[in-house]
Amino acid sequence: MKGWDGIQSSLSSRSSSSMSHRVPSQSVRLGRVQPQAPSYRTIFCNDRDSNLLVRFKGNSISTTKYNFFTFLPKGLFEQFRRVANLYFLTISILSTTPISPVSPITNVLPLSLVLLVSLIKEAFEDWKRFQNDMSINNNMIDVLQDQKWVPVPWKKLQVGDIIKVKQDGFFPADLLFLASTNADGVCYIETANLDGETNLKIRKALEKTWDYLTPEKASEFKGEIQCEQPNNSLYTFTGNLLIQKQTLPLSPNQILLRGCSLRNTEYIVGVVIFTGQETKVMMNSMNVPSKRSTLERKLDKLILTLFATLFMMCFIGAIGSAIFVNKKYFYLHLDSSEEGSAQFNPKNRFLVFILTMFTLITLYSTIIPISLYVSIEMIKFIQSTQFINKDLGMYHSETNTPALARTSNLNEELGQVEYIFSDKTGTLTRNLMEFFKCSIGVEVYGNGVTEIERGLAERNGMKIEENRPPHTVHERGFNFEDARLMRGAWRNEPNPDACKEFFRCLAICHTVLPEGDEQSPEKIKYQAASPDEAALVIAAKNFGFFFYRFKVQTY
Repeated sequence: MKGWDGIQSSLSSRSSSSMSHRVPSQSVRLGRVQPQAPSYRTIFCNDRDSNLLVRFKGNSISTTKYNFFTFLPKGLFEQFRRVANLYFLTISILSTTPISPVSPITNVLPLSLVLLVSLIKEAFEDWKRFQNDMSINNNMIDVLQDQKWVPVPWKKLQVGDIIKVKQDGFFPADLLFLASTNADGVCYIETANLDGETNLKIRKALEKTWDYLTPEKASEFKGEIQCEQPNNSLYTFTGNLLIQKQTLPLSPNQILLRGCSLRNTEYIVGVVIFTGQETKVMMNSMNVPSKRSTLERKLDKLILTLFATLFMMCFIGAIGSAIFVNKKYFYLHLDSSEEGSAQFNPKNRFLVFILTMFTLITLYSTIIPISLYVSIEMIKFIQSTQFINKDLGMYHSETNTPALARTSNLNEELGQVEYIFSDKTGTLTRNLMEFFKCSIGVEVYGNGVTEIERGLAERNGMKIEENRPPHTVHERGFNFEDARLMRGAWRNEPNPDACKEFFRCLAICHTVLPEGDEQSPEKIKYQAASPDEAALVIAAKNFGFFFYRFKVQTY
């Protein structure tokens, strides 16, 4: 069996034979690993000098499509993606040659005006984006400096800064949650700008950092954060907090993302971990794409059809010119003694065909309307600014939010929707639930007819009379009317204990978060993950069972 000994002997024989043929030696380091970016980042809290060496990105954001240097080349590129503009550019070039029967200005000037109007519209829309970016970047936030809170613009925030966010304020960057004015170290946030959910969510700080709430205490915080590199995952986070010779694991429960807002909490203190374009919400946002509507694509096909028709007309005309051109047509001045016969020689039929072809293309170019695109763009621009933005039918009165058209390129697409993909029916409806009837024991309470009962009666051709007082005003989510339960009358029912237990279950068994003053429970508003839960808790409040506080307990 030829094993390791055989391999060793063959290697030694090769080495001895190679000694007689010496070659220059060369030192090579095999398996050298190229330097790579670390899989985690280290952040020194409240220490700008140490973080300055890493050169983290700033907190300024930009959602514009162009900048000062790219506007003209990129804007022209976008305009010449249109078939009509590219066609008229070719016609304008042909009109500057001697074969053109028209002055160059008749083609160059209209094209220049069309491009100018289109570029002005693009610049105006991008300027609006720039103004919105500047408004966001210049928002003020309290940053810890020399043991006091100093207002600083969002754009000047740096990784590692300790900041204070007040109630109803938005988080300017991705933060590590340190402390809250709530005694249990929790805060309530709204993530509507991230996932569209309006229900409040709970975040809880590490118990070790609860004391860093005042500027004096926060200035003593010198922890070190080791966490993952920036990524676009909104629901995951891994990292550790090194503080006082302890390593504490971090989870998404301690992370406050940019774009979320603080609710039901006077203020919180946090450390900036991701800024600007490296925040999770910005990494999920795409660059402003060049959008082309279905109408534009159809126009391109239509213009190509017109161009094919134009080409056939010019082709037939050029063939006829090449066939019938002859010196006997003296009025054409084609005699060889005439000046310019070198450029147009009737004896060279192929040359006559080519020159006539391009001449006719220039002459018939108006078959394709050059003002078509600019007319459509101006119509869509006026439609978005004067009709959509001011349409009362698109105004949301509850939040005082009008419609806002950020771009006018896709107005007509709103009427071309054929399919809607949705994860739940609430996306397609008002998603409004109302407490209308209930059953306690064997007794049914609640006057009136439900939508299902009304629809069934109409289908069967029956009439139902509703026994409800007219013009009754109720709280949103509560549409109940029955004197047997309202205003404490349930105590006189045959089963008051069952009624009490029913109302207590409505007020306790849920995940709803209260929002408002505990001293005025009737004014408390409820934030729920689903409208069903909100309607049940609101019903309990109207029956006299107020839910006013949610306390987090850990075991």
